[in-house]
Amino acid sequence: RNLGPDQLLVLINGKRRHPSALLNANNSVGRGSSGVDLNAIPAALIERIEILRDGAAAQYGSDAIAGVINIVLKSGVDPVTLNLKGGATTHSDGELLDASATWGAPLGRGSVNLVAEYRDRQPTNRAGRDPRDQIVAGDAGNNAVPQPSFHWGDSEAQDLIGFLNANIPLNDDGTTSFYAFGGWSRRTGSHGGNYRRAIQDTNWPQIYPLGYLPLIEPTVEDYSAAGGVRGVVNNLFWDLSAQYGHNRFDFDIRNSLNVSLGPAIPPNKTNFYAGSLEFTHYTANADLTREFDVGLAGPLNIAGGIEYRHENFTQIEGEPDSYRDGGIPNQFGRRAVPGAQVFPGFRPANAVDANRHSYAVYADFEADVLKPLRIGVAGRFEDFSDFGSTTDGKITLRLQPVQPLVFRAAASTGFRAPSLSQANFSSVQTTFLPLNGVLTPFEVATFRVNSAEARALGATDLKPEKSANYSAGVVIDPIPAAEFTADFWRIDIDDRVTLSSNFTGPAIQELLAPYGGINGARFFTNTIDTRTDGFDLTGRYKMDWRSAGRADFTAAYSRAVTKITRVSPNPAPLSAVQTQLFDRVVRRLTVCGQPRDNLRLGVDWQKDRLGFLVRESRYGEYCSVTNPAAEDQTFSAEWLTDVELSYRWKPLTFAVGAQNLFDRFPDRNTGTDANLGIFTYPRTSPFGMNGRFLYSRISY
Repeated sequence: RNLGPDQLLVLINGKRRHPSALLNANNSVGRGSSGVDLNAIPAALIERIEILRDGAAAQYGSDAIAGVINIVLKSGVDPVTLNLKGGATTHSDGELLDASATWGAPLGRGSVNLVAEYRDRQPTNRAGRDPRDQIVAGDAGNNAVPQPSFHWGDSEAQDLIGFLNANIPLNDDGTTSFYAFGGWSRRTGSHGGNYRRAIQDTNWPQIYPLGYLPLIEPTVEDYSAAGGVRGVVNNLFWDLSAQYGHNRFDFDIRNSLNVSLGPAIPPNKTNFYAGSLEFTHYTANADLTREFDVGLAGPLNIAGGIEYRHENFTQIEGEPDSYRDGGIPNQFGRRAVPGAQVFPGFRPANAVDANRHSYAVYADFEADVLKPLRIGVAGRFEDFSDFGSTTDGKITLRLQPVQPLVFRAAASTGFRAPSLSQANFSSVQTTFLPLNGVLTPFEVATFRVNSAEARALGATDLKPEKSANYSAGVVIDPIPAAEFTADFWRIDIDDRVTLSSNFTGPAIQELLAPYGGINGARFFTNTIDTRTDGFDLTGRYKMDWRSAGRADFTAAYSRAVTKITRVSPNPAPLSAVQTQLFDRVVRRLTVCGQPRDNLRLGVDWQKDRLGFLVRESRYGEYCSVTNPAAEDQTFSAEWLTDVELSYRWKPLTFAVGAQNLFDRFPDRNTGTDANLGIFTYPRTSPFGMNGRFLYSRISY
């Protein structure tokens, strides 16, 4: 809904999923947020995905401003199923191998579903040639540097994932049962930063005579466990549960150097450990539900519960050589930029071990007050150890005047506490910003809002986001084979937490000189209020053509428009140096950095052993993320077509398919964003820049 990844709550089997430790600090969609790492959940174990479209913070707590996604895992006894998929783009890269095995094994009176998944994805690269001098002045177009020298595309990645979901009745009648689910994943990746040319002051020709492409190579480990006991006693449903989740990012930098350590190895080096980020949470819940007959048209359903949550965010410093200033001037005799190129390591001053906890209590009442009218009321009180308490409420209405027609409406308030990473993350990163029409590296520090440096720039303590959510919709089932829905909604968010502009220039350096001096800075702030209006339309129709097979037609259209309704006044220190707290780059990311509308059309046809699937996806217009207004660019809407042909010959299924069948690409970048033609396509493209992908798969 054009909001941030951290404004959507993700559940697994109805239980809160922990977010990623990574905080997105780049100029891309979701800037300044930490979302849930969905890639750590194996697709082979997912039975279905449920979406609660209404704002649900009054029921589920912080992070549910835009709604809730609940991932329901497979359960029950099933035979072993093996899946193997392989493919590549038609541009000679992006090779993929994806293998998985699932098994629903009997366990006592119940079952345990197990999955193991391995994925190997090779990188894609759509970078253009670098037209500049590379090794010596005047050698442009006539040098030994292989082109393209930059990496502009998907990363290389290897994933290994294991997961389980268990359900075991504890008595003969099945009224009490134990459940557990969780898993482990280890994923590695590699992506190039911007190429350092041999004649740049970020290179030593004695180490890299042709220049070099530094690589960021993270290792991501994620593990989780949830378990509980639930049952029913005298029509009272109860559920006691606890969850643990942990996510860790280790940053290794390869094929790099620290210019300030000089032109010799040692003391210089090419590989560095740049530090780690960790996030851990513990959650415990007790929930009760019971129906009462109070003389209404239907029973009154009362639900209530309590929750305790503990969170920890840890930032671990890198090895000293990854961040220290060795004191040796660069190859031109000027002060060298300290730290590993592409990703300077976290410094001791960045290290932090932050904790917080929260308590919550909620209640939910729902009943058919009249035969066609159901009313629901919910409320939640939540208290955070670092940001105080909040009380939020929700009311829902459901009216069904006739069997095939349903009207629904909801209004609620919401709350999102700034994440621990937003409140505590700090670093110095190499960020490329436009300077005289060329993207130029700046060492930009992200300061904690309570640091002396951030205070000198006018930072204040972060506040929780407050939201109001209104929605109304209709469901029509004219015939059993068809269903149509329409939902309209508005989400108002006050004091939205965002990462500020990148402050650069001599005045900023002078302002920060007492704190060590850098050439760029930023911090988190509650600087804006936003309003997001939108609507969703869906349709589904099933046709049985008898001898010609069966077809399932689906359609979905969504539109969301975000407007900024308030911007805080500029802090006095920034106004004094003519710097904006919230500049055009951050503004455009918020209001038009992703498509305002999307359309999906699909046909799934089956006849005997044969199947054919066609999906059409239309991604709407979106804008470039630029500072100079003269370089603003609107990227056109684009249609993508996916097809798959399958044949079942039990116990085998064979399939071949194509994603982006007609090899569509986004519009090309222009101006500074193109970086002399090297950055061919926008990094914010909602469908990437890989082009056509062909694959085959087999299941047993």
